[in-house]
Amino acid sequence: MSSKKNKATGGSKRREDEQRENILQAVVLTDSYQTRFRPLTLETPRCLLPLANIPVIDYTLEFLSLAGIEDVFIFASTHAEKIEQHIRDSKWSLASSPFKKCQIVMSPSSMSVGDAMRELDGKGMITTDFLLVNGDFVSNLPLEDVLKAHRDRRTKDKNAIMTMILREAEFEHRAKARGESGAFVIDEASGRCVHYEEMRHSGDRTVLLPPDLIKHHPQLRIRTDLIDCQVDICSPDVPALFTENFDYQHIRRHFLHGILTDYELYGKIIHTHIVTGSYAARVRSLQTYDAVSRDIIGRWTYPMVPDSNLAPNQNYTHERGNIYKEDDIILARSCTVNRNTILGRGTSIGERSVIGNCIIGAGVEIGKDVLLEGVYIWDGVVIGDGCQIQKSIIANDAVLGKNVVVAEGSVISYGVKIADGIQVKPFSRITAHSKRKNRGEHADDEAASGSEYANSESESEDEQNSAMQDSLVYSTHHLNLSDSSISTVPGDDSDSYSDESSPAGGLIARTGKAGRSDSTTSFESVDEAWHREASTSLFNAMENDQPAEVANLELNGLRMTANANFSQVRRAVTAALVNRIEQVVAKESISNGAAASKVLQRWESTIKRCVFDRKDQAEFLLLCQRECCSRKAGESILLGIVQCLNNTMEVVDEEAVNDWWLDERSSKEERMAAVRKPTEAFVNWLAEAESESESEEGDDEATDDEDDDEE
Repeated sequence: MSSKKNKATGGSKRREDEQRENILQAVVLTDSYQTRFRPLTLETPRCLLPLANIPVIDYTLEFLSLAGIEDVFIFASTHAEKIEQHIRDSKWSLASSPFKKCQIVMSPSSMSVGDAMRELDGKGMITTDFLLVNGDFVSNLPLEDVLKAHRDRRTKDKNAIMTMILREAEFEHRAKARGESGAFVIDEASGRCVHYEEMRHSGDRTVLLPPDLIKHHPQLRIRTDLIDCQVDICSPDVPALFTENFDYQHIRRHFLHGILTDYELYGKIIHTHIVTGSYAARVRSLQTYDAVSRDIIGRWTYPMVPDSNLAPNQNYTHERGNIYKEDDIILARSCTVNRNTILGRGTSIGERSVIGNCIIGAGVEIGKDVLLEGVYIWDGVVIGDGCQIQKSIIANDAVLGKNVVVAEGSVISYGVKIADGIQVKPFSRITAHSKRKNRGEHADDEAASGSEYANSESESEDEQNSAMQDSLVYSTHHLNLSDSSISTVPGDDSDSYSDESSPAGGLIARTGKAGRSDSTTSFESVDEAWHREASTSLFNAMENDQPAEVANLELNGLRMTANANFSQVRRAVTAALVNRIEQVVAKESISNGAAASKVLQRWESTIKRCVFDRKDQAEFLLLCQRECCSRKAGESILLGIVQCLNNTMEVVDEEAVNDWWLDERSSKEERMAAVRKPTEAFVNWLAEAESESESEEGDDEATDDEDDDEE
């Protein structure tokens, strides 16, 4: 009897262990241990900043709940009391919470990820494999497959201590942080990461591989095209290894690099899981704040979109053009709300104001004749009549007087008051934090209650460089950049489409052909990144059959935001048009000429907004020719474009066609000459027709002279 009882007890114990093993815990790090969001984070932790009018951490917790996580440990350092209060007041603390446990771990003294991991290890809170995420993570990724793969590897080999979840993306994907990136060297057969190097944009970008790696791993792939959200499935060994190595502070730069470099010492294995079909990004900088906000509006993060109403008492509705509105909104009859805009509860907008690509919080008052483009306005802000704001953040309870101009890339922090007529320079960061702390100062006596935020002496040079690269609008004033770049379309070594294009005389000087983003370590220039964004945005509008006037407005907004010239706009338009023509041919099974005619006439207004004179017309044809060079049916597409623009639409004159044809750039390269060859007959016909017309005019004049003589 006793033996049966012991067997039963042993079986029960094993079942409990198995059940416990299947419970995945999650550790949420709320502190980034960086200063990129200052001065905003002087008063509010990054994880509580509003993202599409919801605190960022709520997206992270929503992801964990959808993934089936049961135990959540929220590790709070800076502003820990505010984070604790938010969790207490949220649905995550209710009896109906999807989590069995949602515990705040207070650690004000932690200064790095390494400190947090050592403290977790010291408290013995981690008992099974756990998911390590940051409190600024936004994703709709299902975890079932990656969890199963991780557990299978752990069953076979206990030294497989970690699986990194990485997202595949284009090199210049807007959700990829500009400030830093990593090179992951991955064994193709096993998915194991065997080497890692962090690459800073301002430093050496060379990756040196130990010779032994190639000997032991014949199939290696160097990936620089991955968005690393620092989401890892870890075994309890990971915090213990941080405890053993007190110099480990950063999860990638120190821990990952150190464990892989010292494989002979530790014998630990780290795998990767590459995500391709789901959304995953971190709000780790102002640049990615902007990118993720736009992705939420564009519904890439579904089901985490505004009209899902994740926060209590929200009731957003989704309207055409990705406009989201809550209740109690007051819109003047003559105001304009353009696409990709969120309007929070109780917002009012005055007469003749124009708003586009903006996220407006609750209780915001916007006056008359206000222009807002690409702006994030948080709760309780007041904006006076005649204000103009571009690509900036205006934090809670700020007050802007009449006719205030806020230039792009600016951050106006909490409670700042700006007097009438003030012009805020680009990339300004204004805060009233110090004045609220020093109550002896009389802020009301000044034009603005805030002051320019100065970088702290404690901020490293890397942090300051990252802040400049990761602002809402990328500034290159601090860099010494050449004009060379990698084009998204194969081009020659030195194209110069117009004299106004760049300091060097060319639109974008290109030094090579586009290749796979995971096999190159070259970086696109800022102009090239703008081209990619603008052409993609316009192509998406074409693909979704949006009104041309809406697409034109967005393209113009992109041009103004980046201070792009019209040569750059023409290049983006030609890229989108040729892509769309190819797509129409494939979808509708019509000829290239018919597709060109259909697409060009549909988007005639877009073409006319960037082509103004004969020189522009010739350049537009040259850009179309270059786009067609890389296309399978480029010759017939180019012929269709030239015929339609000249003969059908009369957008391009015969003189401009002749200028383009005689331009040596259109025939200097073999591939450029080849792609235009079928168009030669049409150009000759135009020349002959022009010659005949001139001859007839001459004959008419001669006849008139004879008639005059007879009289």
